[in-house]
Amino acid sequence: MHIQANYSLLRHNTFQIDVKTQYYIEINRQSDILTLRTDIKLASLPWRIIGGGSNLLFTQDLEGVTIRCTFKKITVVKEDNDNVWISVGAGVEWHDLVTYTVENNWWGLENLALIPGTVGAAPVQNIGAYGAEAQDSITRVHALNIYDGQRKEFRHSECQFGYRTSIFKQEFINKLLVYRVTFRLRKQHEGKPNLVYEPLKVALEPYKKSELTPKIIYDTVIQIREHKIPDYHKTGNAGSFFKNPIIDSEYFDKLHQKHPDMLHHKMLDGNHKIPAAWLIEQAGWKGELHGHAAVSNQHALFLINLGGANGSEIEELARLIQEDVNHKFGIHLEPEVIIL
Repeated sequence: MHIQANYSLLRHNTFQIDVKTQYYIEINRQSDILTLRTDIKLASLPWRIIGGGSNLLFTQDLEGVTIRCTFKKITVVKEDNDNVWISVGAGVEWHDLVTYTVENNWWGLENLALIPGTVGAAPVQNIGAYGAEAQDSITRVHALNIYDGQRKEFRHSECQFGYRTSIFKQEFINKLLVYRVTFRLRKQHEGKPNLVYEPLKVALEPYKKSELTPKIIYDTVIQIREHKIPDYHKTGNAGSFFKNPIIDSEYFDKLHQKHPDMLHHKMLDGNHKIPAAWLIEQAGWKGELHGHAAVSNQHALFLINLGGANGSEIEELARLIQEDVNHKFGIHLEPEVIIL
């Protein structure tokens, strides 16, 4: 454990915003928290938890202590003829985990390939893409209380998973540090491909369903993402900036009369999910610039740092988009990215 003061978080956020935190500490074991809490100065300051910074927008320097879990061990904890359960440290890079599972021919995470960030952030955000979510495979989440270091274990049913949210993002935000996550995955002979996402299904049409493997799904997802989504290594971004809004059937019918070409997905409860990217594009924002920030030409749901942008510029761009979409469609776009 090493305490660093006045530390730049440039390497710890995919928007590539250069802000500093008063103190930065990487946590690798339970005892680290207990040791830090004995320091009167550190204990008196506010503490904030980050992961890979792939879902954060920093708009100012951060006061207090910023902590990050770096525990990276992967362990098979249980196995039967059809399933395998693995315990994964929160500090493991998410895509590295997906690659590991695919190399072992395990079904469950292949649709979530190439999502930036760490394993610890996956249950917090309930990350998702291409018809799958992290919660589909998570069985337990193990966390540490950042005030006293005590361990707490959550079963899946206790995590309150929702669309890009969980109990760790709501009730326990900056209170519990996720340090380990347990996943249940299916072995190749037992699992089935998740083809709910239509573009993925179309891309896999050359294959018979019986031929599909986790590796084929994984490779195809990567190809789609690399074509559609700006690479944060080259152009700073935090993935989908807004959630896809959900509206009731009555309001959907009214909007659909005005906009018969409106893209939508009817949900099991009768509500409709509208692609935020479609709303943003229809409002005329795709490719638009705002200072050193912009809406990506590749995908309207991605706000990007063209180089030298500060967080406030990107936040202001997001607000302008929200206002225009609300004016045109009467729909509020809720940020998926956490703005600090």
